[in-house]
Amino acid sequence: MSMGINLSGEIAGSLMERVAIERWQGVRDAAGDAVGAWLPLDEVAAAVVPDGSLSAVRVGDAVRSVRRWQVLLRRRDDIDLAVRLRWQGRQLAVLAIEPRGRQREHLLLLCEGPPA
Repeated sequence: MSMGINLSGEIAGSLMERVAIERWQGVRDAAGDAVGAWLPLDEVAAAVVPDGSLSAVRVGDAVRSVRRWQVLLRRRDDIDLAVRLRWQGRQLAVLAIEPRGRQREHLLLLCEGPPA
């Protein structure tokens, strides 16, 4: 991951955004089809910055723009690739997770979602 978020100084003051963490809760309906919903886990303080330029992805016959985002938050044991983030009306898919800080007390998430 590139270093869009500076970890050399005081981190606590840079976690100024509110980010909701959601986890998919899958179930089977009466016909055995996979259904479910995104359930809220928590709302946390985070730093969110764009990571690189826009890119295009094909979804069926349509092409849409997406942006990668870096999200820094305090370390949590329930963060993995099965969660997504909601930030400023956007849904951000978590692509990668990297522990950060001297004591590995923070997580840097590489996410993908709609552009700003």
